[in-house]
Amino acid sequence: MKKKLVALLMSAVMASALLAGCGTAKDAETEQETVEDAAETETEAGSEDADAAAEDANAEAESEESNESNESADAQEGEAVVLKCVCDLTPHSEILNAAADLLSEKGIELDIVSTTWDATWNDMLVDGEIDFAYFMHVPAMESIEEEMGATLYSMGGIHVEPYACFSDKYASKDELPENAVIAIPNDSSNEYRALKVLEAEGFIKLNPDMTAIDASVNQIDEYIIPIEIVEMDQANIIPSAADFDAYFVNVNRALEADIDTTAYLMREGEDSEYANIITVTEANKDNEAIKTLVSVLQSDEVKKFIEENFNGAVIPAK
Repeated sequence: MKKKLVALLMSAVMASALLAGCGTAKDAETEQETVEDAAETETEAGSEDADAAAEDANAEAESEESNESNESADAQEGEAVVLKCVCDLTPHSEILNAAADLLSEKGIELDIVSTTWDATWNDMLVDGEIDFAYFMHVPAMESIEEEMGATLYSMGGIHVEPYACFSDKYASKDELPENAVIAIPNDSSNEYRALKVLEAEGFIKLNPDMTAIDASVNQIDEYIIPIEIVEMDQANIIPSAADFDAYFVNVNRALEADIDTTAYLMREGEDSEYANIITVTEANKDNEAIKTLVSVLQSDEVKKFIEENFNGAVIPAK
């Protein structure tokens, strides 16, 4: 296009020179140089415009790429951290679900893998299939450590379920007959708690050296009030409750069985050391999401939920 324009201009100049008749060759040569200079100037200007347009296009592309990168980073930062866990159905899963909105605000979601206890829970925790467990207290944790040769960590206590004795036959401990048959769990930590309650209530005297690791009826030094104690798997106690005059169970299991947890014969005091804890392995003891989880579960909002929804059968850990 530009070559055509130059040719037309040159033709016009030559024609003008011929018509004038008095112009010289030098004049024609001068005019031709002028036209060529003009054409060159226009070419340079066009090149500069093209370069500027290319620079603008590159800048726009870089800006869009930067925006997309920032959006991608923001999206990644906004992704929730998912923590896998196991916990008892009542009250543990209820407490976790009550904290769900508070945890979501902190960028944490929970994946509750199971709420029906079995022995595989300990394996799942130790093998790293879950991030934390919420069903044990410190003595139970220590017992599991010894049994499995594992190292576990308590990240903090959340609630206490005062260990209690119930009866389907009697309304108070004073109604229990002589030689009453009382069922207690045979796992050492819970058996320890049951025996300590019986001692506090004046039924037995225990070996002062008994611990939560070696607790059993063999550690009873004296029966102050004649009773018969039956050790058995805790899972079988409530289904066979009619066979006993009284029985000890975790309050959460009593809640699951729709037992009136205010109608206990005897129980631990509210200052019980057996707080249910968030338990982790070495891999998660410094996990910031776990620390945030514990902070939320110990918050005033969650404490209020516990106090208002379990009628004293479950209390916030101190």
